[in-house]
Amino acid sequence: MSQNIYIYGIIKEARSRKFIFPGIGGAKVFVIDFEQLGAVVSETDSPEIDPTRKNVQAHTIVQEKLMKEYNLLPMGFGMVAGGKDEVRRLLESNYEGLLAELHRLDGKIEVELKVFWEEETVIKEIQGESQALSRIRSKVNAGSSPIEVRGLLIEAGKLVESIVEDWKARYTGLVYAILQELSFEAKVNNPVGIKNLLNASFLIEKSRESEFKAQVYSLDARFKGKMIFKYVGPLPPYNFVNLKLEAVKC
Repeated sequence: MSQNIYIYGIIKEARSRKFIFPGIGGAKVFVIDFEQLGAVVSETDSPEIDPTRKNVQAHTIVQEKLMKEYNLLPMGFGMVAGGKDEVRRLLESNYEGLLAELHRLDGKIEVELKVFWEEETVIKEIQGESQALSRIRSKVNAGSSPIEVRGLLIEAGKLVESIVEDWKARYTGLVYAILQELSFEAKVNNPVGIKNLLNASFLIEKSRESEFKAQVYSLDARFKGKMIFKYVGPLPPYNFVNLKLEAVKC
């Protein structure tokens, strides 16, 4: 019975190769090659890999190591093939598309920016600017009935939400537009939590990451005390791979 093969990603590599860093479960990481392409893999006894913190971390570390030497088409966590022959068939069946995508993403990386509103500062600004909110707070503090207080708090929550949405439109739109100018492609992702104003990914030239990061620091300083910036990168270009693999079975 053939050994299951866990796939971390695809690189341009025309030879078999072993790496010194371990993969999931401490397994040896190596390349299964087909013509100019190589699938970076490790062996596993299981047809499914549990998404434990340790396994996800191992998957991420392998991809980070590969990115230091190769352009990488990353595979999402948990991709397992039924054997080495199935991996080679995968490379063969998708050969032209994989090569084209590696060429398109050559020299590029993904970076991620999350922007959060600074709760204390924003609340103070809302309270200072909004007469309606001040009026509501005064009524609440005056000891209204529980039913009235509940209604006032709902009204206050809606008011705060509308003001935060205005912040989101004014400030994060500007941040996104400025950084988009430095990118080949950009994508707005779903927010993470109620305080997240912007969650975006950017595809940039690897050699210009310092320039991009400097712009992020400049924006962070510009909005210091109002918004919190969280920058992550470099990352494999998960959000910018435009390829649907043709599944194969041996």
